[in-house]
Amino acid sequence: MSRCSGGRHPAETVEIGVELAIASFLRDSVDVPITRPGVHLHPGFFLSVDSRGLSPFFSMVSQSASWPQTLEHLLNGGVLAPDQAAALMRAWLSEELTPVQTGAFLAAIRARGVNGGELGAMASVLREACPLPGARPELLMVDTCGTGGDGADTFNISTAVAFTAAACGAHVAKHGNRSASGKVGSADVLEGLGLHLQAPAVQVIDALAQAGVTFLFAPAWHPALVNLAPLRRSLGVRTVFNLLGPLVNPLRPNGQVLGVATEDLLDPMAEALQSLRQERAVVVHGAGGLDEASLSGPNALRILENGAVRSESITPGDLGLQEAPLDALRGGDLARNQTILSDLLQGRGTRAQAEVVSFNCALVLWVAGVEMDLKSGAQKALSALNEGLAWRRLEQLRRGLTPAEGG
Repeated sequence: MSRCSGGRHPAETVEIGVELAIASFLRDSVDVPITRPGVHLHPGFFLSVDSRGLSPFFSMVSQSASWPQTLEHLLNGGVLAPDQAAALMRAWLSEELTPVQTGAFLAAIRARGVNGGELGAMASVLREACPLPGARPELLMVDTCGTGGDGADTFNISTAVAFTAAACGAHVAKHGNRSASGKVGSADVLEGLGLHLQAPAVQVIDALAQAGVTFLFAPAWHPALVNLAPLRRSLGVRTVFNLLGPLVNPLRPNGQVLGVATEDLLDPMAEALQSLRQERAVVVHGAGGLDEASLSGPNALRILENGAVRSESITPGDLGLQEAPLDALRGGDLARNQTILSDLLQGRGTRAQAEVVSFNCALVLWVAGVEMDLKSGAQKALSALNEGLAWRRLEQLRRGLTPAEGG
């Protein structure tokens, strides 16, 4: 929907008013520590040069006088230029903005609607704030991290996909976190199966070559985001930060299959990946509202390849798979999801569980360049599950992340 820079739909004005009221409440009732002892951003973080090598710009001091104008621009439906979006992210991370200002900006962006260019610029800043402990592995890596938030209470599909794709020959750098809602997050279920989430960064990276898959626990890699968590919880609504998580994998994978919970996020997330110069990616919104490819009907895709984005639709039948209702993919509490994942990866899952994982795995194998025919990719994934090969990858990763004795 097009918007005039000087006007706004009444419903949007109401939403802004409600969310700004929440943010204003924080000023007097919430003490939000944006930084904490022992957390430091790497040197030079607040001094950057743009991608064209132009003059450096500072987020602190020089931008402070313009924040009210920037907020007004957003409230009128305006879009931030990449350098403005990057400066806003630096201001959030550096404590330049007060909690109430931060809440106001988050509410304004949420009410206006997400923009792919802004997401890409903000993600670039967060990537800068998370340097690797050494050289990036010379591997073609993919990620299966999505936005979450579909409310469908399925089992941990993208987590199962990561190990299955690794068993099929892809190198998967899985970025993930604990649940932010009632759903069991990837970190929750993997920790329950014995993975050491707080393994040293070098160990996490080395495990990728050994197991073909590794898990990057987001809070351990993004302390700046941890510092903003109290404010985000106080707001009580999803914000732009819920969308940035899938875009800020510290290993900067070459490709990604990124699930989104609502169809209106397909284009912005694809545009963000495009601005981050992702080599190949699939953004998917599943039938029935899943943030994965679904077995219950047609799935909407945005395909990023050779710098261009195109739209496609795909059904289970296109890959030789059977349709199934969402109820067949339901998870449960932590214990239930652990059991489902363990059984599935060892070849003891239900047909629907195995086929939804194989469906999504086929997309990952295409992104990774392992199997260009989706139907063949799905069959390869089914075989890996049936033979227990995916479970072996989880066991290898568990060993790779185990703390050294005395460590």
